[in-house]
Amino acid sequence: MAIRFKYAGISFVADTPQEAAQTMALLKERDAEAARQKQQARIEGMLKDGRMEELHDHLIEGPGTPWTPELFLSFIDRLGKTQRDLLALLVSFRHVTDEELRACIKVSGNQALAGALSGISKQAAALGISARDIFSFENLRNAGKRRSNYKIANKFAEIASQMNWPGPHEFPNNRQK
Repeated sequence: MAIRFKYAGISFVADTPQEAAQTMALLKERDAEAARQKQQARIEGMLKDGRMEELHDHLIEGPGTPWTPELFLSFIDRLGKTQRDLLALLVSFRHVTDEELRACIKVSGNQALAGALSGISKQAAALGISARDIFSFENLRNAGKRRSNYKIANKFAEIASQMNWPGPHEFPNNRQK
C-alpha cells in the first residue's frame, strides 16, 4: 500500500514506511543545507559590504530567535515597573548609556541599575531565554572613568515592534501619577 505525505506543500508517495522516513530525512537535510548556504552568503555579504556591526550582532545573536508573541507577552508580564521602563528606553533608542538608564529609573549608582538589569535577566532565564537575547552591554574606560553602553538585541527589538511595544503608556513620564 502506498504511503502519501506532504512536505513543504508538495505531495510525495512512498512504497514503505522506511522509504517515507528516508525521503523525509533527505528533504529535511536538503532544506538544512540550503539554510546553511543562505546563512553563509549573508555573512559573506556583510563582510564584503563592511557591515561589521551588523555582522557582530548576527554572530552574537545567531540566526534564529527564541521570541514568539506569546513568549514576549509572558516575559513582559513577569517584569516589574522599573524593568519595563528600562526595556522601553532600550527598545525605543536601541542603545543607551548607563547614565541614561540610571536617569530613566531615577537611581544614582550603577549598583541599583545592576539590580534592575539582573531582574530582567532572571525573568528571562525563568522562561529559558538568555539575557543576550534581550540586551548586551560593553564596559568602557575613558580618562579613568568607567562607562557602560547597553544595546537592545535586534531580535528582541523586532518582536517588540511586531507587538507594538512599548506603547506611550510604558514611559514613566507619560504615566498617570
